[in-house]
Formats: sequence, structure tokens, C-alpha cells
Amino acid sequence: MSDHSPADGPRHDDPATVQAIAGNGLRQVPLALLPEMADAAWRAGFLISHVPLAGVADKTGLLAAFASGLGFPPGIGGNWDSLADALSDLSWLDSQAHALLIDGAAQLRAQAPDVLATAIEIIDEAAAHWADGGLHFQAFLADAAMPLDAA
Repeated sequence: MSDHSPADGPRHDDPATVQAIAGNGLRQVPLALLPEMADAAWRAGFLISHVPLAGVADKTGLLAAFASGLGFPPGIGGNWDSLADALSDLSWLDSQAHALLIDGAAQLRAQAPDVLATAIEIIDEAAAHWADGGLHFQAFLADAAMPLDAA
């Protein structure tokens, strides 16, 4: 374990870690890779947030999952614009680097693919915003859900 604080920003002393989390944006990955991605991001100094989407089938549920998973301040994240603003801010999390682990997207993908597509677009826009500011933002999306004891 490292004593490196996520607030210090990412470390770039491990080439394998840097390669695993290079760039900003959203990556759709198999569930089996989420722990590896989380470990690489954590070792690089990223603050890890978990957004479980298991059982989410609509926009309201997705927005609530993001608000809960990222600890949005009260009144934030209740619509698409607010989600976009929140993901481009994240100041309440006190970190220069963020990694979102988003799992359990299969039901949403099947029942409301347009909702998932909009969320992905917002995440990509937030990642571009962070990149423009020289900060790090990664999101890893898996269709399968992590077991309850792993979250």
C-alpha cells in the first residue's frame, strides 16, 4: 500500500500504471478488469468512486446512482445539465485525479439505451473538461455488476 494521497495528484513513476490509466475518458471494460483498473488508478493517486448501476433502468435511477456514488452536495445532479456540471466540478471530493468505477450497466443498456448513451456523452465531456485543465479523470464502465461484498 502507498501512503500517496489522491489530493497530491497522480504519480507517474510506474510505467505499467501510467499505461493502464493513460489519458482521460470513459472505457467500457469487462467486469473482471474493474479491480485491476481501480488498483492502477489508486496506485497512481486517483480518488476512486463507485457508481453502481445494478437495477437501474431509467434516467432518474442513473442520476440518483451518480449522486450517491460521488456524494453530490444536496440539490446537485437532478438533471442532465446538473450531472454535467457536477462531473466537471467534483471540488467537494478534494482530489486532482478521479476514477469512476461504474458497474451493472446491463439493465440500463437493455431498457434505456438512450439514457446510457447520454450519460456516456456527459462523462466524455467531463473528461475533456478535466483534460483541458491538465487534470486526470477516468471512468470505467462494465455491464456486469460487482458482487455486493466487492463494492
